[in-house]
Amino acid sequence: MNKVTYLLGAGASCGALPMVKDFAERVLKFKREVLPSRVGEVYGFPGQPYPKEYLLPPSGTFGKLLLESLEWLGEEAQRHFSIDTYAKTLSFRNDEKARELLNKLKSTLSCYLLLEQSLKPVDKRYGKFFAKILTRKPDGIPLLPEGVNIVTWNFDTQPEKSYKEFCAHPSYVDEGITRGAHNIIRLNGICGQPYKTDTKDLCYLEFSKSFFESVLNLFKNHMDPNVLGYRPQILFAWERGDLLTKDVERIKGTTTLVVIGYSFPDFNEDIDKVLFEVMVPTLEKVFIQVPGSEHSVVQKNLLKLFKNESDKKAIKDKIEMLARTDLFYIPDDMPR
Repeated sequence: MNKVTYLLGAGASCGALPMVKDFAERVLKFKREVLPSRVGEVYGFPGQPYPKEYLLPPSGTFGKLLLESLEWLGEEAQRHFSIDTYAKTLSFRNDEKARELLNKLKSTLSCYLLLEQSLKPVDKRYGKFFAKILTRKPDGIPLLPEGVNIVTWNFDTQPEKSYKEFCAHPSYVDEGITRGAHNIIRLNGICGQPYKTDTKDLCYLEFSKSFFESVLNLFKNHMDPNVLGYRPQILFAWERGDLLTKDVERIKGTTTLVVIGYSFPDFNEDIDKVLFEVMVPTLEKVFIQVPGSEHSVVQKNLLKLFKNESDKKAIKDKIEMLARTDLFYIPDDMPR
């Protein structure tokens, strides 16, 4: 039986969220312009930011702290090659201050992604993709075919936001794609908090007064060490000791790999090597879907994972570069 694995990078969500090179600028613009304007609208001050003297009263000082943390996140993203790089720096330090900053980074990043996504339509390529491949259980919950896996480096909830449109009831999202989908592997965890009944819906809701206040409350709980059960669900791949167990087991037997919006950066090399070690024995075809201007670099980065020249040649012969990026590629041998 054919087994298709999708490997998603930031480019898979670029219709809604910033790429690494634009991240710092987008976060700072969001904090300084976009968020104050939208908050002003939902609190009855259309066309102007929420009055600063109120300073986001729904969560008191935590409203102010979220604004300050968004500014901090943008500035740190400017100082480092990527926010992932800064996170790993803090992880290596591993003293009390570094652990506090790492929690702050994950908490702020989670809330930023939830808020940013709530203000924009979902990347429409997910909708076309799901419409083509989803199957339906007898109970009405749409599911990915058993022979399809999605491995994503992204923290976002673009899949949830798109998948919700196919569901008769919003409660299906958690069971069908967030926690219940064993064939969706999130290498870096997920923004938000999908394990609490009062917050898991934040993954797909649109911006409103109640949504904004819920995100503020989530940020408050993430930042308060005395609140149990609310740690950020972003967990970088290099922090995870269980990565090489059930996740890797799922992609064994992959016959076709489809890479979307991912450049195989050196930063992720150790994890990518593990993924390919598992897939190579059965891999027959590799489709890489990135802009044409990136083809040479991305293919070179992938081949660097293989030190043995014969392995490198074998993989190179299986690669097909795809320049069209307006739709997620669906191979002819897609399982149903």
